[in-house]
Amino acid sequence: WSSDVCSSDLQGLIFGLSYDSAAVASAGSPEEIGFDPVTEYIPTARPGRRAPHVELERAGKPISTIDLFGDGFVLLAGPNGQAWAAAAKQLHIQAHVVGDDIRDPDGQWCDKYGIGADGAVLVRPDGYVGWRSQGPVTDPAATVAEVMARILGRT
Repeated sequence: WSSDVCSSDLQGLIFGLSYDSAAVASAGSPEEIGFDPVTEYIPTARPGRRAPHVELERAGKPISTIDLFGDGFVLLAGPNGQAWAAAAKQLHIQAHVVGDDIRDPDGQWCDKYGIGADGAVLVRPDGYVGWRSQGPVTDPAATVAEVMARILGRT
């Protein structure tokens, strides 16, 4: 196998791994269909999939979403997601509101991550999406605490 084959013909196999487990709170998010999962990679923040790259900006410098993951759980919230960020910080989870401390200069982050301006995504330390809410909920603090308990097997 040449590296050219791996990089072009197997992108789905390399980057598109998807799984369900107790460490993923999928809430029944349907898997995308209608594509070849070995050769095609469709970036998505569906729980159980690797969080996709989106170029953002912090302190005037480009940063990838991927650069935000790896040191613990990270919650990324849409531009109106201050309540999600506050809930995560109460649990000592790193949180960012995309539109506040991190900017989305191309305006593509919400679409690529499959949420609205009031939604949020929780990414595990391994870079996989553990949970996602497409919009607001009545009690973000209780929701984030419940999701973390499920992902960590404490329920």
